[in-house]
Amino acid sequence: MPDERDSAPPRTQSEKIRPTYRPEIFAKRNIEEAKSIILTPERGTSTEERWAKETPYLAEELVRSLAPTESSVLLDYGCGIGRLAKELIERTGCTVLGIDIRLEMRVLANSYVDSERFLATSPEGLAAMAHHGLRVDHAYTVWVLQHCLRPAEDIALLYACLRPGGRCYVTNGHTRCVPTDKGWVNDGADVAKLLASRFEMLEDRPFPEGVTTEHLRRHAFCRLYEVRSDDR
Repeated sequence: MPDERDSAPPRTQSEKIRPTYRPEIFAKRNIEEAKSIILTPERGTSTEERWAKETPYLAEELVRSLAPTESSVLLDYGCGIGRLAKELIERTGCTVLGIDIRLEMRVLANSYVDSERFLATSPEGLAAMAHHGLRVDHAYTVWVLQHCLRPAEDIALLYACLRPGGRCYVTNGHTRCVPTDKGWVNDGADVAKLLASRFEMLEDRPFPEGVTTEHLRRHAFCRLYEVRSDDR
């Protein structure tokens, strides 16, 4: 989540700009470069500090919220290099299907996770599998939807891939930060509202003190959703 002090203020559509989506900002050559864009340095903390504190906390939250077992299949939407997939597989023995828009991240993820219980593919690959009946037990998406060009489509795909009663854990910024040729743009899309249109919210558990910066605690949410019982 880029620090607003270190970049141009997010622009809105009312400013009549026509930015071009630039997802190549997430194309990194190695794991260290990838880490720096997955968890950007924020006010008063570094990428490594965030990695050391947020990763185990979120892994524990995912285990608590999704209760994965060796027979579970989880969807990691926007997996990056698979930092949470690696933790979950090591802790529970579950299987994780990682989804990322960038081939470079998917290649790094297969190396970083280094498990036969992990597979990485593209959103297009996931959509094809969902069309042919793929359903996973649960899903999670962490610091991802704020950057997606069309979040309504990504949320619809998440929903389509979940079995009845499936849960989805979401960590996301309240403000959109879409990578474009004009910087990080706020296009005004309301991710929380889009999630509520598809899922039932079960829990709203913000980051506790000490896990991340106060800035992120104020400007982000951590919520657990479930496929509505009457939808399937």
